[in-house]
Parts: sequence; structure tokens; C-alpha cells
Amino acid sequence: MDSLQAVVKTRLFIVRLILTVLGFAILGRVFWIQIVRGDDLKEQALNQWTNDMLIEPARGNIYDRNNNPLAISAKSDTVVASIPDIKDEDIEKTAASLSAVLHIKEEDLEKSLRDAKKAKKGAIYIKRKISDEESEALKKLNLKGIYFIKETKRFYPEKNLCSQVLGFTGIDGEGLNGVELSYENYLKGTPGRTVFEKDVWSRKLPFGQDQYTPPKDGLNLVLTIDKVIQNTAESELEKALVEHNAERGTIIVMDPKTGEILAMASKPDYDPNSYSEFDEQLWKNPAISDTYEPGSTFKIMTALASLEEGVVRPEDKFFDPGYIMVSGVKIKCWYHSGHGSQTFVQAVENSCNPVFVEVATKLGKDRFMEYINKFGFGKATGIDLPGEAKGLLLDSSKIGPVELATISFGQGISVTPIQMISALTCVANDGKMVKPHIAKALTDKNGNVVKEVSPEFSDQLVSPKTAQEMKGILESVVSNGTGGKGKIEGYSVAGKTGTAEKYSPGKYIVSYMGFAPCEDPKLAALVIIDEPKEDLIYGGTIAGPVFQKVMADSLSYLGIKPETAAVVNSGTIKLPDLRNLFIEDAKKILTQNDLVPQIEGSGYVVEEQTPAPGAKVQRDSKVILKVSSSSTNREPVIIPDLEGRTVKEATDILNAIGLNIEIVGSGYAIKQNPAPNSEVNLGTTVKVEFSQTPIED
Repeated sequence: MDSLQAVVKTRLFIVRLILTVLGFAILGRVFWIQIVRGDDLKEQALNQWTNDMLIEPARGNIYDRNNNPLAISAKSDTVVASIPDIKDEDIEKTAASLSAVLHIKEEDLEKSLRDAKKAKKGAIYIKRKISDEESEALKKLNLKGIYFIKETKRFYPEKNLCSQVLGFTGIDGEGLNGVELSYENYLKGTPGRTVFEKDVWSRKLPFGQDQYTPPKDGLNLVLTIDKVIQNTAESELEKALVEHNAERGTIIVMDPKTGEILAMASKPDYDPNSYSEFDEQLWKNPAISDTYEPGSTFKIMTALASLEEGVVRPEDKFFDPGYIMVSGVKIKCWYHSGHGSQTFVQAVENSCNPVFVEVATKLGKDRFMEYINKFGFGKATGIDLPGEAKGLLLDSSKIGPVELATISFGQGISVTPIQMISALTCVANDGKMVKPHIAKALTDKNGNVVKEVSPEFSDQLVSPKTAQEMKGILESVVSNGTGGKGKIEGYSVAGKTGTAEKYSPGKYIVSYMGFAPCEDPKLAALVIIDEPKEDLIYGGTIAGPVFQKVMADSLSYLGIKPETAAVVNSGTIKLPDLRNLFIEDAKKILTQNDLVPQIEGSGYVVEEQTPAPGAKVQRDSKVILKVSSSSTNREPVIIPDLEGRTVKEATDILNAIGLNIEIVGSGYAIKQNPAPNSEVNLGTTVKVEFSQTPIED
């Protein structure tokens, strides 16, 4: 009996032990499921019996400064396949039908559908944001299991216009380039969501509970761009590329008082509506991302620094034999025969390299580099666009006398177009630079301004006096020097040309930069033409006309009235600027204005005049013209009348005003082509026929 009880007790103990262990195991499992993995399993369960879908917000539109739409969002159909609704035997037929309309490979579609079926997926995308034509054709097929949902698609109604500024968005509506990228956080908005219960086949339960959180739409972006000026700039740039058979071109038009970019374009470009069909190199914005050697436009910076530091004055005299020796290296002037005796103002007018080398040498490396850094070179301007380059400056320790010399006239330094036009604002703004910007304001869907962009100015970089002197010099470059192609009737224009040889022999990049009106600048522009193919390649002759046309049209469009005419009243004359003119042309202008020329000195070119240009004088007043044997590079050049001149006289006259001569015969000039009073570019060859017997009146 005792033995039986002992066995029973042992068995009960074993059972209890087993039950206790099982109990603890169950408790442990419950703890693991409820506590350790509770949140994860709860989320998995929710995913199994609910469907959580994000609702895409409406992306903000992009407008120009006058509220013309440049980028808008519209609803577009996206094709979705409901996998449970497509039978296995229908997959091949469905794939073939979809392929014919959507232009996707049939085998790829069939594989996607079968893989989704195997994975028991509820639905998959077939093609997102299709065209209206594709949507209409597909709906007519009425394919079982194929449905449409509405998504937002980005459209650019002006196509290529301003494309490199605007950028584009990806398939999910995120900004990938241009202002679409830099203002992504403002444009994209906040997604909403909808949650609903579903069955085992991912179908919505008819009486399930739904949760809906509405999306918050993005803000609209108003740019500083003016659609009319942008269109003019792009049109004229494209014409120039065709006319001069150039590879590329860039133009920027800016308000120099506020830093607002009114136009920014580069050609060739692309259509952001179909950006993937274009070379990726066209997506970038060369106006901010490409670097180049600026050539003679950089002489503005050299002159500004030198005038501010007092190492040169406008009236200082220089002599250019056509070259200058620097540490045993011969640096030539672009005008190989040399400009001879000239003032600093005339040296800027003539874009004379040796004079700038001499001035920069006096200024010294340390001071010069200090100003180059002050003017923003070697660092980003901070414009609100992605992909801005910093340019390239040599380390100061690597700049010797020769490097200093070449930098003085814009070679051996690499800059971006936006840096150049930003630095120019230092002249236009009386010694202060303004930061460039492309956004004007952010607005809500009702047009209320949420955020506005204000101008940002630098410290005083040069004195107002220096800036005013530089304005006058640059105005003289246009009226008397190489910048003549930038003249705009009725307006005073400050400008500078640039021509730089690239590292590939025989390839050049030319430019023209300036602003108008001089006294109260309203517009500034920079035009760059890369690798034009012409016999005579100069910034003034190739980029100058583009600058002139865009600026003239823009000033007129903006309602900026022309300045006062030359004649003040019936008895008073505002003296024209006669410096750097061929003496006979200067005399003719004075005579036509009822003024009396008095010639002092010998030569063919007017070096100075008294009274000064712009002075008001009475009719029949005497104007003293001091002439010299120095050369001029004023453009455009008016062909002088050479009739009766000897071969030497004709040659000297034409060379002095920047023209070449083709001599036919000997003796006295009897015939010439082009005809007298024609306007031609610098470097034009004039064919002159000579005879031993001069023509008699």
C-alpha cells in the first residue's frame, strides 16, 4: 500500500512539474508575444487587415514675376493592376494589350504580373502619370483588373523657356533640379493619408471603418524672372549661336540695384516635360555651374582696385608699343602694332593689355588678390539655385609676376558668369555689391505672400567716388572704344568687351558685359558666346549686338524713358564725345552741329577735346581737338573718305582707326570698298584702288 502511494505521489509530482514548466513556457511565450514583439506583431496585423495609403498633396506652382505660370501641377491617370482580379489564363492577353497602348515590353509586363500573382500582392503599378492619349486608349479596352487612380503630374507650359532655372521633378513629384530642387521643402507640401479595412484579397470591406487625413498643399513660388525679357534673351542668344556657328552661349539679365535675375538662359537647353530624352549635360545651368576665363571684362576689376588704391588716375599717361616684358616674358597686346601714347581712360577704351599689366604690377599681388576676393571670386555667390561653382583662383603663393600680369586682363583666372555680373553691381551700386537671387516670394493658394526675398548688400568695397569714375570710364568704352556695338539710342550705356583664347588652340570665348542707364542703372547684362567660328573674333562684334538688342528691348518694355537728347535748346548744344575718332569724322560732326573745330597737334586720331564731352556750349563755339599719332579701337568704325590720299596716308589713316588695307595700284586713292561713311567692325579690310592721276573735281 505504501509502495502504491509512493508511486502515485511521484507521478503527481512529475505531472505537476511538467504542468509548471509548461505554464512558465506559456507565460514566457505570452510575454514574448505581448511585451517583446507586441508592437511589431500589432503593426503586422494592421497591415494584414488594413490598407494605409498616402495622399499626394498638390505641388505648388511656379510663376514669373508677373504671375505667368512656368510650372504647374495637374491630375494625370496612373495605371494599376488589381492582381486578384486577373485570372492566370488572362495574364498573357492583358500584358499584350497593355504593351500596345503604353509602349512597354510585353515580356516585362507579363513577368511583373506573374511575379505579383505568385507573391499574392493586392495591386501593382503598371505605368504612372500617363498621357491623356494613353489613358483614353486604355479605357476603351476595358481590361479586367486594370484600374486608374489620379496622381499629380508636373507640366511646364512654356516648354524649353527658362528650363535650366526651373529644373524638373521625378516620377514621385520630388524636385530633382533647378528651383524645383532648391525650393522643394516649400513646393512639395505635406502628404495626407487614408486608412481602410480590407479582406484577404486586399479588397476594401464595404462596411469597414475608414480614417482620412487631408493633405496640405505646397506653396507657390514667384520668381524674379520676367517671361518677356527671358524670351527676348533666349531668342537673341539662339540667333547669335546660329549666325556665328558657336557651340554654346549664356546670358544673364539682372536688376543691379536689387540682385533680381530677370533672365537667365543658356543654349542649347532642354524641355523639362521630357527631360529624360535629353543629354544630362543639358540639365545643368551653365550660368552658375560653368567656369571660364573672362578675358578683358575682368579689366573692370583691375581698374576698380587700382583706382581705389590710388595707383592710377583716369588722366595718367601710358605708352603701348604693342607688348610689355614681365620677368623676361613678352606679353603682347591684342592690337599687335600697339596703341601708342594714351591716357588710362583710353587704355580701358582700347582694352590695352600692357597698360593693365603695368597698373596691376604697381598695385601688387597682395592688394590685387585682396580685391579679387572682395569682389566674390573664388567663392559661391549664394544664389538660390543648386549646383553653383566657386570658380578657380591660383593660390597666392603660386602667383608670380607673369601670373599677376595675365590675371590683370582676365586670363589665368576661372570665374562663373553669375560671379562676373554680381561683381559688376559694385560699379552700378556706388561701391557695394548685391547678392543675386532668383526667388521673389512664396505665396499660398490664395495669392497671399507667405515669405518675401529682400536684397542683400555687401559692405562698402570701393568708395562711391571710385565707382562713379568707373561708370564714366565704362561709358566711354561704349561711346569711344571697343564697346561701340553696345550703344543704345537715347540711353547712356556702360560696357566692356572680353575675348579669351581657350586652352584648345584657335578656340575662343567672347563676352560683353554692361549696364544702363549709366547714372541710374536699371538693367545689367552679361552675354557669353563660346567657340564662335569667324575670321575676326572679338567680344564687341559677336556678343555686343546681342547685349544691345536684349537691353534695348528690355529698357523699352520696362518703360524706362530715354535720356535727354543732345540739343538742349535752339541756341545751346550738348557736346558729343569726339575722343578716339578719326579727325576728319570729328570735324564733320562739329560742323554739322554748327560748331567750329580747332586742331592742335598732328596725327589722325582725336586724343582730347576742350570743352569736355557733355558740356553745354553755344552754337558757333570753338572746340579744340588735340590729335595724336596713337591708334583707336572705337567700334563700330565709320569708313573715312580716302579719295586723293597717297598710299601711305590711306594706310596710316586706316590702321589708326583699327582697319586693314588692301592696296591696288599706286599713286592717289580713286576708289574704295566699303564706301565712305559705311559702318564696319574692327579689323575689316578696306580695298583701296590707287592711280598716278588723282581725281579732279
